[in-house]
Amino acid sequence: MSMRETNILLTAVGRRAYLVEYFKEALRGTGGKVYAANCVRDTTGLLAADDFEIVPKSADAGYVDRLLELCRRWRISLLFSLHDWDAPVIARSRERFLDAGTVPVMADADVLSACLDKYATAREMKRIGVPVPWTTLSLDEAAEEMNSRGCEMVVKPRWGQGSVGLFKVGSGDELEWAFRLSDSIARRFASACPEIDAGEPQVVVQECVRGVEYGCDVVNDLGGRHRRSFVKRKMGMRAGETDAAESVELPEVEALAAQVGRWSRHLGCMDSDWIVGEDGVPRLIELNPRFGGGYPFTHAAGANIVRACVDWARDVDDGAWCAGFRPGVRAFKEIGIHVC
Repeated sequence: MSMRETNILLTAVGRRAYLVEYFKEALRGTGGKVYAANCVRDTTGLLAADDFEIVPKSADAGYVDRLLELCRRWRISLLFSLHDWDAPVIARSRERFLDAGTVPVMADADVLSACLDKYATAREMKRIGVPVPWTTLSLDEAAEEMNSRGCEMVVKPRWGQGSVGLFKVGSGDELEWAFRLSDSIARRFASACPEIDAGEPQVVVQECVRGVEYGCDVVNDLGGRHRRSFVKRKMGMRAGETDAAESVELPEVEALAAQVGRWSRHLGCMDSDWIVGEDGVPRLIELNPRFGGGYPFTHAAGANIVRACVDWARDVDDGAWCAGFRPGVRAFKEIGIHVC
């Protein structure tokens, strides 16, 4: 695609002001602008943008029409969704956005559904040969597995976010209690999000894998071809999001992440979570099909995925966006991103 003036729209921008700033930097000198949309006015992401609009919630029947109106008005080239339940609504209307001259930088709707459903994620990864923890939707099966193997289990909402309703349990009594509570929390998600089938089991149980946790940004170009994967070791978490991390080179995870990228054929960045167990095997824990909360650590280490997307939209593919990537860069989220 060739776009002389590349304008960006970030939907469900929330607090991701740093992404707005990254895109502004990538567009500097090109004449392009960064626009934002959100259903709540008082957010830092809106304030950082060149211009913004308050839009309905993604579950609203008029949401897509409103976004299309903005895409035409602002001549948007690339649209990035920054919220899990916003993206599928946009993806189902992909052709309408393309007709308006806007490329939704995300996966197809079916892939998004498989990523957001933790049980479907485990099933799909197992099918393509990417290791995952033992996983079930059944409380009885989980209790039997826990008793036979003597292992801890992780109980969480099947379509959850931000570690809300996630419990680590070590006994049958704890397992049953956590399952019931997680189910209650999960059904609140389902009642608020039409994307979730409330008739399906709402809780997923997985073996608790002991090991080192990593995040990995899986990068595909705007044709859906896998280009690179960037791994960081998680050093601290807060509210389900990486709070401190160190960039690393980990070929085993990078190779498996490439398989994920070839399976998903998503556009742009996909956030993924991994645990390398005590047996040395990396296992995929979760997929977040968007720029995740851990992206700033990849950016700080010299892999500018934001710039890559802008370059590719402008038919530039010189590799400069990742040439400066360095392992061993530690960064911390405090006020801004602090690198050492």
